Amino acid sequence: MTEIGVHEAKTHFSKLLKRVEGGERFSITHRGKVVAVMMPPHDIAPDKANDAYCQLIALRTKFPIGTVHEVTNWKNQDRR
Repeated sequence: MTEIGVHEAKTHFSKLLKRVEGGERFSITHRGKVVAVMMPPHDIAPDKANDAYCQLIALRTKFPIGTVHEVTNWKNQDRR
């Protein structure tokens, strides 16, 4: 996997996407620390994706954020 800095990734994002479509993978670093990975979606293991989804649902149950209507109302209240 090729490492690339966040600034270079931002500068060449479209080119990176085309390379990812071709099957390449990139780890994106910020000050030498890997902060993200770009890879084709077929490289993500279905079990891991399902596990992540289940974890998100569990978090949402634990920390409810409200309905879309409620969130919109909260946002609009902050603008007054």
